[in-house]
Amino acid sequence: MATQPKRKTGKGPLRVGVAGLGVASSQVLPAFRDGAPYVLAGGADTSAEARATFSTRYGKPAFGSVTDLCTKGEVDAVWISTPNTVHMEHTIAAARAGKHVICEKPMAVTLQQCDRMIRACEEAGVHYLQGHSKIYQAPMKAMRKVIRSGRLGRVVQIHAANFNDWLQRPRLAPELDTTKGGGIVYRQGPHIVDIVRFLGGGMVRNVRGISGRADRYFDTEGHFSALLEFDTGSTATVTFNGYGYFDVTELTWGIGESGRLQTGARAFPRVDKPRLMGAADPARKRAVAHDRGNHGAGGGREDQHQPFFGLTVVFCEKGVIRQAPDGIYVYTQKGREDIPLAPGHGRSQELQELVDAIARKRPAFPDGHWGKATLEVCLAIMASGHDGKVRRLKHQVPAP
Repeated sequence: MATQPKRKTGKGPLRVGVAGLGVASSQVLPAFRDGAPYVLAGGADTSAEARATFSTRYGKPAFGSVTDLCTKGEVDAVWISTPNTVHMEHTIAAARAGKHVICEKPMAVTLQQCDRMIRACEEAGVHYLQGHSKIYQAPMKAMRKVIRSGRLGRVVQIHAANFNDWLQRPRLAPELDTTKGGGIVYRQGPHIVDIVRFLGGGMVRNVRGISGRADRYFDTEGHFSALLEFDTGSTATVTFNGYGYFDVTELTWGIGESGRLQTGARAFPRVDKPRLMGAADPARKRAVAHDRGNHGAGGGREDQHQPFFGLTVVFCEKGVIRQAPDGIYVYTQKGREDIPLAPGHGRSQELQELVDAIARKRPAFPDGHWGKATLEVCLAIMASGHDGKVRRLKHQVPAP
């Protein structure tokens, strides 16, 4: 096994260990490519089979715990893709070992857990980066840039909606248990909430939400809608439906969240596909996740477009902004302007953000405070749906 280059005083590539070698990590591992300023240096998982598969495929050591990865492995940072209920435990373990942290969404299951994670990283002097956020995507950054330029005036309304088959994909039991951070609000809500918070300036004043369980075979949320009011007076509506009868690619030129055209078995509508009626076993979950890893595989780079996590439209005083297949569209009195954007590189942008933050000795974005603020909105959606009351928020932070 090749020796990893040493990283002292910021020199050499950032050595990253991946904690949790299941489905989530399968989306992360392709981001490690030759010539990048970061390298894959190890992994951790409680499953001996997962560890063996990882070490065989990547030639890196795998440990049975996050603590061992941090104390016995040669890593500078840990990418936490373990179950939501142990994000706090693993973040604290990494921070106390002096490792920087990238953590999958949601940040945690409660705001109190977020506070402990933030405090641990601050006390240890390590960076915390909230990972798996759609605001890393080029269209979202470009839309925010247009907003900040001021040429369209202030944001008036934001509409973000996604419709897919989230609840009809094989899910392990914890993914379907709301008390353990499962269900569509916990697991998909952070994506869409991040988007509207980023574009709206971050500071959500209050939330009125409704979430529901419309599939009798699953005792967890499968849909939600919410109205968010920002401190600027602008509003955002967010809607998500994951029952699988309709897919947002019908509205996005057939392009999914990978940026690929959804073809073959991934194309919609899917005729006579059997409906799932409960949790899946781990083997089935891994098999389907492997198939989904290509998200419309079969095409080359010429088939790569911008990713669509649903459809987002921003209404400003003097115009409108929305996603386009290969960039964004800006609508004004003069007509429609097409702003092309270069294709992104998946999850590599998160790693690059951490590298830059360390090198420049600045906070990473989005950080723990941002992750907590997004979770606050998601929790407010569920709480508001239970009693019908508007929730006023207390922990919001501004977008840069």
